[in-house]
Amino acid sequence: MLFFLIALLTLLQSATYLVVRQANRQHALDEIESRLRAGARIFIKLIEQRNQQIAGAAAIISRDHAFQQAFAGASQDRLTTLSALESLRSRVNADLVFIDSLENKLLFDSHRPDLHDVPFPFPKLIAKAEKSEAASAFVVIDDQLYAMAATPLLAPEPIAWLCSGFRIDDNFAREISTYTNLEITFLSPPKVSATTLEGRQRARLAAILGNSRPPNMQVTDLRLAGERFLSYSVSLPAENAKVAALLQRSLDQELAPYLKLERTYLVLALIGLVISVALGTWIARGVSYPVLELARGAHKIAEGDYRHRVRVKQKDELGLLAGMFNKMSDGLAERDRVRDLLGKVISPQVAAELLQRGMTLGGEEREVTVLFSDLRNFTGMCEALPPQEMLAILNHYFTRMAAVVERHGGVVDKYVGDALMALFGAPLCNSDDADHALKAALDMVAAVDDLNREWRARGVAAIGVGIGINTDVVVAGNMGSETRLNYTVIGDGVNLASRLEGLTKTPEYETRIIVSASTLAKARDRYRTRRLGEVAVRGKQSTTEIFALLDRETTTDREPNDLTS
Repeated sequence: MLFFLIALLTLLQSATYLVVRQANRQHALDEIESRLRAGARIFIKLIEQRNQQIAGAAAIISRDHAFQQAFAGASQDRLTTLSALESLRSRVNADLVFIDSLENKLLFDSHRPDLHDVPFPFPKLIAKAEKSEAASAFVVIDDQLYAMAATPLLAPEPIAWLCSGFRIDDNFAREISTYTNLEITFLSPPKVSATTLEGRQRARLAAILGNSRPPNMQVTDLRLAGERFLSYSVSLPAENAKVAALLQRSLDQELAPYLKLERTYLVLALIGLVISVALGTWIARGVSYPVLELARGAHKIAEGDYRHRVRVKQKDELGLLAGMFNKMSDGLAERDRVRDLLGKVISPQVAAELLQRGMTLGGEEREVTVLFSDLRNFTGMCEALPPQEMLAILNHYFTRMAAVVERHGGVVDKYVGDALMALFGAPLCNSDDADHALKAALDMVAAVDDLNREWRARGVAAIGVGIGINTDVVVAGNMGSETRLNYTVIGDGVNLASRLEGLTKTPEYETRIIVSASTLAKARDRYRTRRLGEVAVRGKQSTTEIFALLDRETTTDREPNDLTS
């Protein structure tokens, strides 16, 4: 149970952590995307303002009177014009300046002074300037990205086009980044022209993009040198190349506070799990100990040790259960004592029958072989011995006889003085009950002979025994009153067995065992017998054929001596 609870708690905490982690990442992604789109709008505004500043700077140069005079005299002194052009470039912080003729011929180039009278490389920029008197665009010169503005050189009519170029470098990217709070990269494939990224990230970005660029106005996911960036591409107006700006924000940096929160949650969850395990173990021991104690008690009870007591000091339901368990042990011990006592008062088979069917009056008809035995010469023995010794001898005799009866599957029904009544077929019946009764009678006679030898050695007078056996359908069940009853059998068959035992006292039969013809008819084994004739038993009109039981058929033809009282 503890394992199940800990596993369930771990599962719930893991599920909670995964849900929180997913929510954090989704929130970070949404936040970055929102910042990228907002930053793109700011970036576009900044670029427009920058281009206006470039155009304004170019207009300042074109209106400079000294420069106009220097350009007017350029045909006489080219070096003077280039010097004036360089002076103007320094004044407006331009990186390069071009002068283009109205016929789109390059007249002057501050970057390459010897180059002139060649086609102007950016005719589209001039065409755009002709429509609006000033224009700007991004251009690539010698693999370097520039922002260039074009304005007419007036004297007072346009006599040429003045173009000022400002290089887009890392400093410019960092300047824009301070306003957008994003990483800024200017791309002129296959080169990264300017970026706020450093070292390995810059090289990795150039390797990923190559000659391509991310889709315009879409958020893409890039991993640069182990760090994950969300990127947003913005196309820029360019003259002779495809130029774009890549706005980026690190997902790892955005997730940093969330990761810290997740680590804190994991630590707290681990601490909570450890505390739960400790408390769960303590509680489980408090529950498992009494349960195990009860299990041990149940095992002891199953082994028959009803004296075992469960020791649980708790005052909860388990303590109440332990108390009831101990009371149950007392009840079982009492029941065991009752059954033991009942088994001594009556036979174990009868006791089991009573416990199974209940102590109710009534009976049923069944075929039973009844055996009666009675001692001979017992009165004379009593006169010669003290009462206690006589009682001991009698108990010893009954113990031997009862053992013989039970060994052959019979049940001792009752003791009456020195007489014994045994049943074969009640309460449990077998197909060979008659054989059991006959064999029991022979063994009882042999047991009496053994007892006589013992008693003669002690100087005690010998005794004899008479046994009568009859098989008949009788009524077997609980007889008596509602408050006191006895399991026994009644019927003519029982009376006949008693009468046959009485006939063993008659000298004319000279036998210790008399059985009826009905018993011999039910026997499966063969026995040596002697027919005694037919007798009319007192109380019955019909005669009964009787026999003297001598021995089993395999024994010698000898009948023991009969001692009668």
